[in-house]
Amino acid sequence: MNCYTFPALLGNQGEYIYYLIQCKIRLLTRIFLFDEAEVPADLLRMQTVDQSIVTKYMDYLANRRGDYTLAPLVAVVDEVGTFEPLAPEMAEIGRLHVPMSARLIIRDGQHRRAALTALLKRSPALGDDTLAIMLLPDPALRRAASIYADLHPSPMAATRSKRVLHDHGELASLVRQLVNEVPLFQGFTELEKTTISNRSTAIFTLSAIYQATQALLNNGAKEIIRVEQAAIVREFWRILSTTIPQWQQAMRREMSAATLRQNYIHSHTVTLLAIGMAGHDLIAAHPDDWQERLKILGDVDWSRENRSLWEGRAMVRGKMNKSHDSIQLTAAAIKRLLGLKMTERELALEQALLDS
Repeated sequence: MNCYTFPALLGNQGEYIYYLIQCKIRLLTRIFLFDEAEVPADLLRMQTVDQSIVTKYMDYLANRRGDYTLAPLVAVVDEVGTFEPLAPEMAEIGRLHVPMSARLIIRDGQHRRAALTALLKRSPALGDDTLAIMLLPDPALRRAASIYADLHPSPMAATRSKRVLHDHGELASLVRQLVNEVPLFQGFTELEKTTISNRSTAIFTLSAIYQATQALLNNGAKEIIRVEQAAIVREFWRILSTTIPQWQQAMRREMSAATLRQNYIHSHTVTLLAIGMAGHDLIAAHPDDWQERLKILGDVDWSRENRSLWEGRAMVRGKMNKSHDSIQLTAAAIKRLLGLKMTERELALEQALLDS
């Protein structure tokens, strides 16, 4: 078997072993993966590269070529060969043989790896330096996501989208699957921020999809999600993917995300959440034919110009409004469009809106 061989120390943390290896930088940038095609999509979406951080590392390394310090990288490997101790009395010091067919995926250090890759093109001699790597065996890549989350616990100030990105709960896991599987969300979701810039190609934020899906399920964040519930959620968003014309135009790149968000309300958090709330009531009231009834939303005028419907609900004085009452009033309007019965609370809000 063809293998890479590294000087290594064998250690353990809890129930799992790890290897601390030394790797030439030239080899590191070639064989350690981050965003290549071999990396599972769910891991790619969890871990991103901030080019400004890469630039800082590049400047640091360029200015301190003879006197720099880089912390070890952390990576998982899905196929470990053998560890060969140097001697019986030194069982934890030796050589690690890793099959060339193995995937070595970085879970911490993507910015250092990107900076080193770029600098090698300018300064090939850098490739002879070595870098320490903590390598964790993970045969089925079952631990890879949790390893990243353990290394990067979300601080209290983290955005809601970042918390969803790293949350181990069932709802957050389902939402991340939706982002990977539903055409409407694939490549159109802002994963870390709770706002979207005008230059972004994103249509939705991860936090908005999370809130809307939670409303659709009408579940608590920690509740168990049954298989049949998850299937309904996927079907619901897939149907809307093919139903609402402007979303279709954006997916075909016939309309920019910025234009969509500027001129229409249905990609904003308040409306997406309201759609989820109305969707829950639709499925409860019409369990046998909710799919066909949902398609009514494809004929709705979702433009901001439709102030007779959306002003005082999703919008206040022409601007999107995310207050609790605005969400409920928007959901009530959508429920009326779907032919659903109003709750007493919704009727009271509707009357207050008419009286204002």
